[in-house]
Amino acid sequence: MKPPSWSRRRFDGESRPGPRRRLHGLALLGTVLACAPARHTVEPYRSDPDEARALEARAEESCRQTRGTAALPEKTFVTDGCSAWPDAEGYVACCVEHDILYWCGGSAAQRLAADDDFGRCVAEGTSGFLGSSMRLGVRLGGHPIFPTHYRWGYGDAYRAGYPDDEADP
Repeated sequence: MKPPSWSRRRFDGESRPGPRRRLHGLALLGTVLACAPARHTVEPYRSDPDEARALEARAEESCRQTRGTAALPEKTFVTDGCSAWPDAEGYVACCVEHDILYWCGGSAAQRLAADDDFGRCVAEGTSGFLGSSMRLGVRLGGHPIFPTHYRWGYGDAYRAGYPDDEADP
């Protein structure tokens, strides 16, 4: 029996994706990872330059308090709202505040505290189930090991982990 066109048989009889399928998968992954927003995607910051500048200044001040004398992130602060979730009225402000902390980055303990606060904020604005679900989403998808635009410390160049190779608490 001839294997499907998307599969190639290896010498041991197991299937694996063919070169074309692997290439498509890599192209899709590259597209997803490279789509970092260059501007705010949430209202009012998207359409009001004064509001955007005020938010950026607030993000910088928050980060200065966290980092002390260390330099601010290399990239200007940009929020995309709730990244992989719809931006709903009950919790979008929680997402923007969470983005400020994720842009700045820091230790594993600071990330855990940011994610816990985020889950509580969403739960207060909506429901405990949604707060827990979104908290789990950021715990899994926002790890600094992933080279995404919404990872912990996204304001700095990708470094595949926490500062000083810290482990998650």
